[in-house]
Amino acid sequence: MDKESDIAAVKDMLNQYVKGCNTGDFDFWMSLWADDGVQMPPDAPARVGKEQIRENMKPVFDQFYMEAAVDIFEGKVYGDLGLTRCNGTLKLTPKAGGETIHATPDGKALTLYERQSDGSWKIVYDCFNSNVPPT
Repeated sequence: MDKESDIAAVKDMLNQYVKGCNTGDFDFWMSLWADDGVQMPPDAPARVGKEQIRENMKPVFDQFYMEAAVDIFEGKVYGDLGLTRCNGTLKLTPKAGGETIHATPDGKALTLYERQSDGSWKIVYDCFNSNVPPT
């Protein structure tokens, strides 16, 4: 593939990540991660490997409806590594009822991807945080 196609592919990966959140499709969302992927959320230790990511994220998918949005303003590819940089928002609405939580009213993320042997891309690092101080 050419570089522009690769950049489009990594940007699409981030859009698929958002789609997984917004549809609540946890298995699909997990399928986007490499086995040794690392999730680096704010105010918490890194989650290293798919099992730690699964352990920490399954309760979120189980307990909340998510409404995520991203504005991807940078995508780059260097050989078999790619990245996206974006701004985004995340709202969580409890499935049991209750007020919507504006978990990330104004955030940013840097996500790195690695090309797999079959040519597909998987998330290998995902680091995200807020642009506004906690209240």
